[in-house]
Parts: sequence; C-alpha cells; structure tokens
Amino acid sequence: MKFLIVEDEKHLNDLLYDYVRNRYPDSVIDQVFDGYDASVRIKEADYDLFLLDVMLPNIDGFQLVKLLRETSDAPVIMLSALSDEDNQLRGYDLGIDEFVPKPYSPKLVIKKIEAVLARSGGEDTGVKQFGIIAYDVTGHSVSVAEEAIRLNKKEWDLLMLFLHHPGRVFSREDLLNKVWGYDYFGDARTVDTHIKRLRKKLGEAASYIKTVFKEGYKLEA
Repeated sequence: MKFLIVEDEKHLNDLLYDYVRNRYPDSVIDQVFDGYDASVRIKEADYDLFLLDVMLPNIDGFQLVKLLRETSDAPVIMLSALSDEDNQLRGYDLGIDEFVPKPYSPKLVIKKIEAVLARSGGEDTGVKQFGIIAYDVTGHSVSVAEEAIRLNKKEWDLLMLFLHHPGRVFSREDLLNKVWGYDYFGDARTVDTHIKRLRKKLGEAASYIKTVFKEGYKLEA
C-alpha cells in the first residue's frame, strides 16, 4: 500500500504517520505539508489512499481533490476543522470518500481507512467473470464483452458491491450507506444518477442492473 498524508500541522501529520505505519507496517507513507507539494506528488506518483487536510498553504484541499480526480480514483479521506454541512457536501460532490471532522481520534481515522479500502475491493485477486462483465479488483479494471470501460470511484464501488452480491436487492439507502458512507448527507437521487451513468458505461451489460419496483436495485445476468 502507498499512502500520501497532506497536513500542514507537523504534529498532526506525524501522528497520522505513526498510526498508519503501525496499522500498515509494510506500506509506503509519504508526508507533505503544503498544497503545492501535494499537487506535484499527485501528478508524479500513484497512491492507494490520500489523507487530506482542507486548509493548506498555496493550494487548498478542495482544489487538490479536483486535480486528483482528473487522473485517479484512489480513495480520499478529508480531515478538516471546516466540518459544517456545506463543506462536507462540497467534499463529497468533488469525489472524496470520507470526511472526518477535526479534532479527531487517530484510531477513528484508521477505522475509516480500513472501511474505505474494504469498499474499494477487499482482497480479491485475479480476473473474475459475471456474464459478459470481466473484472479484476486488484488490477482495478473492468471490461464488457472484452471491451475495457473506465469508471469513476463511485461507479466502481457500486459495481463491485453488486458483483460481490449478485441477486441481492439493495435499497437506495443501503447503497448510500455502503458506497457513500453513513455520514453522507445526500439523498436517493444521488444513487439514481450514478446508476444511470453506470448503466450507460456498461453498454451491452446495462440490463444486468435491474430496478426492483419500490425496493431498489439488484444485479442479475
């Protein structure tokens, strides 16, 4: 695993480093204290997860998420004292995975990391097949009828959730909680919009995602 910690307060940055190192001893953990330095790292290296403050020198956390999402769908956990509803919604709209208000417990941050990484695909390895959909969790790739498709972070998480539970009906609330997180403030329309986009990208396999009247959605070949 490769982590990037972006936090301008050195004692918090070092504290996060120690906790992440303790939980993932074989991982690579880079630390930066400035928004510009973070933007350079984002362009130059692939990371499995970002821990990102909002109030940073030169380039703030929201701008960094915009930059990051141009090239990567790696999970982002935002850590900030700007924890009012508007700022949390702004972060989720930009594509973050979790928002942890300051002050926080480092133990809670570790639990958030574990949950986000689990939602990103767990420990499955190798290419698996479901109908005409082929997917590789560790390689983070998916194809339909042997044609590769590109999914954003939420589309990927939705599809992986369906693929790991074929036939199971998920309500919109289930999907919001499992993909966006229990502290997300959005509504069911968010799910419907992402399902619509996911179906469009799945092309020939779009019909695999079934709408169950008054209940939600399920995957069925």
